[in-house]
Amino acid sequence: MSSGLRTVVLGILTTLVIGMWAMAWLSKRFDTVAKGVAALEARHFETLSVVAVGTGGTFENHNRSGPAIAVGLGDDLVLVDAGRGVAEALRAAEIPTWQPSHLIISQLVPENTLGLDDLWLSGWLGRRDVPLQILGPPGTAQLIERLRSAYEAEAQQQADLWGLPAEGGLTPVQEISDETRIQLGEMEVSIVPLAGADPPALGVRAESAALSVAIATRGKPMASVEELARDADWLWTEALYGASLDAAVEAKVDHLAQLQNEGSRHLRLEEAGELATRAGVRGLVLIRLRPPPVFTSRYRSLVNESFSGAVVLPEDGEVVE
Repeated sequence: MSSGLRTVVLGILTTLVIGMWAMAWLSKRFDTVAKGVAALEARHFETLSVVAVGTGGTFENHNRSGPAIAVGLGDDLVLVDAGRGVAEALRAAEIPTWQPSHLIISQLVPENTLGLDDLWLSGWLGRRDVPLQILGPPGTAQLIERLRSAYEAEAQQQADLWGLPAEGGLTPVQEISDETRIQLGEMEVSIVPLAGADPPALGVRAESAALSVAIATRGKPMASVEELARDADWLWTEALYGASLDAAVEAKVDHLAQLQNEGSRHLRLEEAGELATRAGVRGLVLIRLRPPPVFTSRYRSLVNESFSGAVVLPEDGEVVE
C-alpha cells in the first residue's frame, strides 16, 4: 500500500473513531439529562429497608443533602424529615417524590423542615393522587398551615394548569403527643415522643416480621433513645465527635459558648457505642455527623471500642437492610 493511500485510510479510521467517541459522549449526555427528568416508578423493597436519602445536618454541605430517611417495604414508604434538597435527594435514591405516603417530622427545627414545600409541591406535580399524611410534634399543624398559606394561590394555579388531582395537594396533619402506630402493608411504624427532649422530639420504630429499625434523629435524651431502640436490629442516630469540640475548647476558638451549647444537645460519638450496647441493637447507623468524617474508619473504630456490632456511616442514597 502506497504512503498516500495509507494516509487516506488512517484519516478515515481516525474520523470514524472520533465520530464514535462523539456519539458515545452524546448518548451518555442524553441519558444523564433524561435520568434527571424522566418519571420514576415506585421503588420496591423486598425486605424492610432504610435509605439514607440525606445524611447532612444543621449546616449546608454540597456533599450531603439535608436530613431525610426513607423507610420502605414493598411499595409502601415513609419519610422521616424533609431537609434541604429533599426532592433531588429522593431522585438520586431512585424514589419518586410522590411515593412517600407519610412524612414524620422528628423535631421542629429548620434542618428537618426546609424541604417541606418542595416535597409537597414536587410530589403533587409528580402526580401524587392521595393526601400526604404529615405527623409531627405539637406545633406541626401551625407550621403546615403557614406554609400552605404562603403557597396556596400559586400552588392552585399550577394544579389547574396541569390538571392535578385535588387529593394529591392535601396535607392532613396529626400532632403526636402519645405513642401512635400506623400499619402499611406488612410494615408497622410506631411514632414515639421522646421523654425529656427539648424541643419536643419523636422517635420512630419500624418493624416487619423479620426486622426492626429504630430511628432517633437526636441521640439525646439517651435514656429515651435507649428505650426506643431496645433489642432492635438497627439504631439510626446522630453523633458529634467530642474530640473536635474538646480541641476547640482548648484552642479557645471564637463563638466557643455557642459551640459548647450546641455540643451539649447532641450525642457524643464517644458515647454512641455505649448507647447501642445498652440498647442491645445488632447494628448502629450514624447520620448527621458533626463534623462530617474525612475518614470513616476513625469514627467507626472509636464506636467499636464500646460496641461489638456493625457500625455504618452511610453516604446519601445508601440502603441498610
